[in-house]
Amino acid sequence: MRVLSVLALGVVVGLGAIPQVDAAVQFGRARGTQVCVYRDINYQGVEQCYNAGEQINSLGAQSRSISSIRVYGGATVTVYENTEFRGNSMEFTSDVPDLGRRVMSGRTTWSDRIDSMQIGSLSGSGNSDSGDRRNPGDFRRNQDQQPRDGVCVYDRPNYAGRSECWSQGQNISNLTGQGSMSGQISSIRLFGGRTAVVVYRDNEYRGESLTVDRDIPDLAQIAGSGGGNGNRNGKGNGRGRGNRIGLRNWDRQISSLQVRAR
Repeated sequence: MRVLSVLALGVVVGLGAIPQVDAAVQFGRARGTQVCVYRDINYQGVEQCYNAGEQINSLGAQSRSISSIRVYGGATVTVYENTEFRGNSMEFTSDVPDLGRRVMSGRTTWSDRIDSMQIGSLSGSGNSDSGDRRNPGDFRRNQDQQPRDGVCVYDRPNYAGRSECWSQGQNISNLTGQGSMSGQISSIRLFGGRTAVVVYRDNEYRGESLTVDRDIPDLAQIAGSGGGNGNRNGKGNGRGRGNRIGLRNWDRQISSLQVRAR
């Protein structure tokens, strides 16, 4: 019996020596192509996760209570202000620790405003940024994520790199809160055939402006200082309003914008 007791004690000691799995490590494991939403900022509070392809036309008990979003494995999420995918919308392709810093319209943010969602995934683009989950590659391969009537902006020419999208009626007074896109936009794509976007050099719709009513694959080809013109591919068109400090071109010069119907 004494031998048995010693053996049992050894087993207990051995089990105690096994390191416990850190909950933070478990949380950080790859979850496949998935989006998780949280009641509180910084991914705290009640968590609910959804897989790519899911369409949630009503969040039920979670309605208007989401404060942060986590994105895994190249997933994307398009959030809507109302049920049935209606109202203002915005697509996220990377983590959002505080929706209170993402503007929906005017001074209204997305915190506690989401009523429905669509979960998608980024298609493999094969470019140098394909490992960056914020990069959707060529937007033409992601038609299910485009706004029905709206605009998407990109931080590289030819609609490549990091992107943000908005629907008609949305006004973004400071692009710094929109994925840090202020002063980073290099190309613009319009959707729906009845959309125009007015872009401004400064925050709060100030400074030189440009009205865009066609796709612009390279803003470096659009002249500033009131001399708005089409680019060499004939894809862009702008009508500028000059001020005392002119722009050589519009590449990486946009700080605020208004999405309108035309």
